[in-house]
Amino acid sequence: MATELTSVAEEHAEWAIEQRGDWQIVSRAIDYMAAIHDGPWQGRAWFESTLRVLMELAVPNTGLDESSAAFLKDIQLGVNQSFQSAPVAKSELRITDEVAAMVRTFTDAGCEYGLVSDLLDLCEEIYHGEVMSGAARFTLLVAATAAPFVRQERKVRTIDTSDA
Repeated sequence: MATELTSVAEEHAEWAIEQRGDWQIVSRAIDYMAAIHDGPWQGRAWFESTLRVLMELAVPNTGLDESSAAFLKDIQLGVNQSFQSAPVAKSELRITDEVAAMVRTFTDAGCEYGLVSDLLDLCEEIYHGEVMSGAARFTLLVAATAAPFVRQERKVRTIDTSDA
């Protein structure tokens, strides 16, 4: 059975490497299956279909119609709820001088510009796993559209001199 399951995993690994350059997505999916769903020992058919679903979510291979795309909100909410109970390293909770300075800059910018405040609210909602409203999705779209223009303008104004 190990040989059969390895063959199935290798097929998905090829796709993961091609699309993301990371075959370990498959390994993490199998670890998830083992921890949450009693592992691959339920047989080849179960392993193959479960891995296919997990890989489709992690490395999409097909387009969605409107109704199947709506289900992604349910998945997003579930994933976000799971993240809320995931262990957090103590080091991630430490507020460094760098973080404090960035928070101060965000605070000043948020008070000066309402749009920055809206973006900070959006970041908070995303971080805490809330499903985005239509207005929040629009704000995110506009911000994502503006990002490359802002990067270019910062270079023109020599605010940022490197590509990093």
